[in-house]
Amino acid sequence: MKNNRQLSLNLGDGGRRQTSLPSEQEPANGLYFAILPDQETAARSFELAGTFRRQYGFSTKPRRKDLFHITLYRMQIDPMRELPEDVAFAAMEAASTIRKRSFPVLFDRAVSFGNRDNRPLVLWNKDGNSELKALHRELDEAIELTGFKRGREKPVEPHMTLLYQGHLIPDILLEEPVSWTARDFVLINSLYGKATHDHLCYWPLHD
Repeated sequence: MKNNRQLSLNLGDGGRRQTSLPSEQEPANGLYFAILPDQETAARSFELAGTFRRQYGFSTKPRRKDLFHITLYRMQIDPMRELPEDVAFAAMEAASTIRKRSFPVLFDRAVSFGNRDNRPLVLWNKDGNSELKALHRELDEAIELTGFKRGREKPVEPHMTLLYQGHLIPDILLEEPVSWTARDFVLINSLYGKATHDHLCYWPLHD
């Protein structure tokens, strides 16, 4: 069970994971809070993605199961080659103030997201998953109190991406919704271009 896990940020040389990326050939960092599905839900979501890929002729493969997540709040950082320490610690300071109970997450359909030519296929709930939006607001307020300059955060629309570079299809109403109980949230450093998610720290949602 991953509640109460605290993983080292390891901004120096002595930690168990090196997050510094000095080479210009290495990918840049993206830093955000997320909710992760449990293993059973991730496995089912992967199977759904494969089914929809075959049914609707998507050319790209589904995301790996270990990359499934719901983005809660994205920290505003420049696309740089090294994780900025001040931003990471501001995020952790803000997250440590959150006091929220565990809550259900439910997706009732798969939809083509966005307005681009290559549209991601995502799991979504037309009713919005209000608890996820509430946690987003709490993080936004907590980050403001740290004094971190947040930039302009886009309105959150909770979803979980199944595959990228899709095309427009009609909404797919799921015969059985994808659901689980969110019991913690995580700060992720995403290494763009390498499909790597470095989980920096977890915070429990209390029962």
